[in-house]
Amino acid sequence: MGNELQVMGLNIAICDDEEIIREQIKELIEKEILGICAGLYETGDALFAAGKRFDIVFLDIQMEGTDGIETAKRLRQREEDTILIFITGIREYVFEAFDVAAFHYQLKPIEEDKFREVFHRKGNRFTLSVMVKS
Repeated sequence: MGNELQVMGLNIAICDDEEIIREQIKELIEKEILGICAGLYETGDALFAAGKRFDIVFLDIQMEGTDGIETAKRLRQREEDTILIFITGIREYVFEAFDVAAFHYQLKPIEEDKFREVFHRKGNRFTLSVMVKS
């Protein structure tokens, strides 16, 4: 597995109301980053209740309680450096994602190649300390 990344101390959250999607995203992350532990949250409210700061948040839009766009706005108010990646089945909110400076907006079903591309994209505004394993 030559494309694995090893990142120490990186806090990742997956916030989606569908358990199967949360688990799928977690598995995709684990393929790309060695030894990572991602927090799984069913709602934006649960994400905030955790009281943690996250480096990367994978976020659905339609969820019970605080929706993904509002969750992103609240995260932006607290943590300017958080990378927001929307993974949703709804195209209509793509422009609202720009308003919260989302790094990426991916439609469901999740395409593994596109997911991998997002992880390895260079030149983003947030520099991750990574070691590429050969």
